[in-house]
Amino acid sequence: FLLTHNTVLRMLTIGLSLILYVGIPLPLVGMVTYGVVTALSLQENGEELLPGLDDLDIRLTLLLLATSLATASAYFLFILNTKFVGTSCLYCLSSAFISFTLFFIRLKDIGLARIQKFVGLQLAVAVIVALALTNSYSSATTQLKGTGDFVLEPYKTEVTSESTPFAISLARHLHSIGAKMYGAFWCTHCNDQKQLFGREAMEILDYVECFPNGAGKGKKMANECVATGLEGFPTWVINGKLLSGDQELSVLAEESGFVSESPEQS
Repeated sequence: FLLTHNTVLRMLTIGLSLILYVGIPLPLVGMVTYGVVTALSLQENGEELLPGLDDLDIRLTLLLLATSLATASAYFLFILNTKFVGTSCLYCLSSAFISFTLFFIRLKDIGLARIQKFVGLQLAVAVIVALALTNSYSSATTQLKGTGDFVLEPYKTEVTSESTPFAISLARHLHSIGAKMYGAFWCTHCNDQKQLFGREAMEILDYVECFPNGAGKGKKMANECVATGLEGFPTWVINGKLLSGDQELSVLAEESGFVSESPEQS
C-alpha cells in the first residue's frame, strides 16, 4: 500500500488519542516508535520487513517520526528545566540526544531542496504532538491537585553502600567548612547522593531534612530550608553558594576547595 500525507497524519492523531484517552504509558509509546524507526531503517537498507512500502513512503514516514520524537523530547526538556529545577534525568537527556540525532539525519537524507515540500507537514506533526503532550500534562497536573488531602509520613532511607576513603575525607572537609546538604526523605535523587557518599561519610556530613514531620496537607517545610531559598532537592550550600541537584564527589571537592592526598575520586 502507499502512505499518503493524510494517512500519516491520521495515524499520528489516532496514536496520540490512545495516549490521552486510553492511558497508554508514554515510555511504551516511545519504545514502539523507536522500534518502528528501526524497522523502517532496516527496510530502507534492503530488508523486506514491511512489504508494499516504496522508498519515498519510508523516507517520509521516517522524517515525520523523527519530527514527532524531536518535538516530544524538546517538550520534555522544557518541562524538566522549568517545572523540575535541579532535577536530573539521564533517560530524558539520552532520549533527546537520540531523537535530535535522528531528526538531523533525516533532514540530511531528504535534502534541503526537497525538505521544503514537507515543511508544512512537519509543522502539523509538531503542533499535534505539542498540543497532545500539553493536554496530557495539564490533565495530570489537575489530578495531582486533587490529592491535596494526601499526607506522606516521614520515613528513613537506609544508606547501604560503603564509603570510600575519598568520600570520608571529603565529608570531613565539608563538615569542617560548614557545608550542608538539604534534602527530603521522599526524594530519590537525595537518596542517590547519600548512596554515593556511603554510610560512614553520611554520618559525618551535615544533612538537613526539609520535611521532618512528613509531606502533604498540613505539613510544612522546615524553616531553615525555606530561609535558604531552595529550588529543588538535593541542594548543597557550600561557602554561601547553592548547588542544585545531586553532585559528583569531584564537583563537591572542587567547589569546596578540597584537595585529597589520595588520587582516588568518585
